[in-house]
Amino acid sequence: MPTKADSQDIPKFDYQEVLRDVARSMVRLKRPERLLKLITRFIDRQFGLTHTSLLVLDPKKGRYVFVNSKGAKRLPVGLVKFDIDHPLMQWFSGSKKKLPVQKDFLFLSDVKKMLSRAEFRMAANSRGDLLAGIQKTMQNLNIELLVPGYFKDTLVGLLMLGRRVNGRSFTTQEVTFFQTLAHDCSMAVKTTEYNQNLIEQNQELANRLEEIERMRAKEQRTYYEIMRSLAEEVHAKEPYIFSHVSEVERLGIMTAREMGIGLSGKTKDLLSAALVLHDVGKIGIPDSILCKPGQLTPEEWQIMKTHVEKGARILEPLTDFKKVREIIMAHHERFDGNGYPRGLKGDEILIEARIICVVDSFHAIVSSRCYREGHSIDYAIHEIQKCAGAQFDPVVVDAFLRALKIELQKKGEVPSSLAEYISK
Repeated sequence: MPTKADSQDIPKFDYQEVLRDVARSMVRLKRPERLLKLITRFIDRQFGLTHTSLLVLDPKKGRYVFVNSKGAKRLPVGLVKFDIDHPLMQWFSGSKKKLPVQKDFLFLSDVKKMLSRAEFRMAANSRGDLLAGIQKTMQNLNIELLVPGYFKDTLVGLLMLGRRVNGRSFTTQEVTFFQTLAHDCSMAVKTTEYNQNLIEQNQELANRLEEIERMRAKEQRTYYEIMRSLAEEVHAKEPYIFSHVSEVERLGIMTAREMGIGLSGKTKDLLSAALVLHDVGKIGIPDSILCKPGQLTPEEWQIMKTHVEKGARILEPLTDFKKVREIIMAHHERFDGNGYPRGLKGDEILIEARIICVVDSFHAIVSSRCYREGHSIDYAIHEIQKCAGAQFDPVVVDAFLRALKIELQKKGEVPSSLAEYISK
């Protein structure tokens, strides 16, 4: 039991200041092992014990392990471990109501006194056996005082203190000080454990979200490739002079670049997808209308115009392509407001849609259809120029024709009308 002592027996330091330092260290040190080692080192130096040791619960292994030990008779840290059913753990983890003494600390002398009582000597396989196991452990490990540290109802660890080298007993003030340290250590350990668990859970969640995102991106990419194949099928039914979809895409990109539109990263991806997929909705138009060798009737024309909405609906599963759907919805709008399906005009129409409108119309003019032969590039250029400001954005027309000249120069085929237009 703790005893009163003369002032000369009490270590000359400020208990409260030490506890404040420990509290500050709890905030500063991210690894509780350092704090625990600082505490054991301080007790060893300040109190002159045969040893000072700290036993802490390892929740992953379900056992208590020594994290540090100091003193002449220090314990072999890492070699001694206690399972949760060890007598020491049972004593401090059991119900207080069933114990004849408090659970806040335990002296070896108290254990011996309890075992000397007849009620414990005669008890079989109960508290007598438990106390006998505790006495044996404390004597083997040269433990004079045990101070538990709790977090809520969980025994987090034990502060194990050897005898004073000078033979003096612990004072009540000292035991109270040890109890506060044990409590602070438990808080530090559990707080770190909680934070670590939170970090691990967040990392696991991040990994799962990343995996889900990879799977989603893969599914979206697969769906996009399917849509691209459908677009190829549509163009196969309506072959253009620049027949392949990638050629249409390239000319549209060149036009955007001529306009000074930044084409890095997602901006280019969205424009490319819109150029490739702008007519994908035609896959839902009957071949009898799509490939009719003659002019469409008003009723058939109404059905043909639905390819815009059909294309937008087809692309709904591509959640990253929301803007692509908006572009496709607007690529048959006219600059003067007389287009479809919403009658947008001027800057109300997305610039990408205005680019597609020009490129798409150019290809429609030079294409050979089932009901007519394709027109010459000169004729197509004349029609595009004539409709600038009405069907087409004039700025887009200028950029398109400059881009077209670059394209044709590579083939050595620049019509005089285009050369004259560009030189103006």
